[in-house]
Amino acid sequence: MSADKPVSIVVAAYNESENVSRLYQEIRRHVSAEPHSIEIIFVDDGSRDDTAGRVLDLRAQDPSVRLVRLSRNFGNQAAFLAGIQSARGDAIITMDCDLQHPPALLPKMLQAWRDGAGLVQMERRQNAGSSWFHRISSRLFHEALRKLTDIPLPAGAGDFRLMDRRAADLMMRFAVSRPFYRGMPFWLGLRSRTMTYDAGPRHAGRAPLTFFKRVELSLDAITALSVRPLRLAFFLGACAIALCLLYTLVTLGAYLSGYSVPGYPTLVFVIVFLGAIQLISIGILGEYLGRIHEQSRRLPPFVLLDDPDESRSEMEDKQSPGQKST
Repeated sequence: MSADKPVSIVVAAYNESENVSRLYQEIRRHVSAEPHSIEIIFVDDGSRDDTAGRVLDLRAQDPSVRLVRLSRNFGNQAAFLAGIQSARGDAIITMDCDLQHPPALLPKMLQAWRDGAGLVQMERRQNAGSSWFHRISSRLFHEALRKLTDIPLPAGAGDFRLMDRRAADLMMRFAVSRPFYRGMPFWLGLRSRTMTYDAGPRHAGRAPLTFFKRVELSLDAITALSVRPLRLAFFLGACAIALCLLYTLVTLGAYLSGYSVPGYPTLVFVIVFLGAIQLISIGILGEYLGRIHEQSRRLPPFVLLDDPDESRSEMEDKQSPGQKST
């Protein structure tokens, strides 16, 4: 692999004004010796603070810094895709803006790419400051994703990864309005290499992924990459039919033997059981029908502002006096 190939680093940022400058400095410090021209793309995912302004300040000092602004908060998965779409490099690295993805590992990722890996996935071992609930829910999420899809997503895999241009171009062909970027590269089945890291504490600000956003992300992941839940609904229905037939045989046998058959408790059990199966099946079907409805409307996964690299003065002219940065 030629050492002079350009590299793009895509950073998803939502209300990360306190982290932008620090992350930029850390990235530059660790890639300064790399034999590549490097651009750093900050994707402002509809931030309500001065994230875009901080990026524009960096751009004024370093032309290799670029800003992509989304019209509203579409979520970090869509933000990463927006950055990948605008990236110009032969290799693309994606990472969060909170410094939990260590910039010190960027040289190792680039070396693995030069050695021929089309995908370098960083797998988290420890996450400093995470609660027990977050650790357990994350483990359950990855386990459910492996069971319900054909995606071999490692337990600690996140959005910190490197992919080559071919992988990025293939991934951008996914025609989904609610993408799950984290699992898409594994679906491609390209040659990959896994590295481990320990995530440090968040440098500043609050994590953008709340509990409900994690649940929504889980639903997007499963429905975007698999139809197994639909088969699960069919399996549950088949099991319900089998149990009902078995109970019918038991009831008939008891009747022929002269035993009295309980009435109301059995009736209530059967009604509740079948009702639960139906509700579960309808819920699963509803999720998929909702996705199909969104696809039929051809909703894009994200929307860019007309001029993502507008100057500081132009951006401030659009803000109200109380919103202008000081």
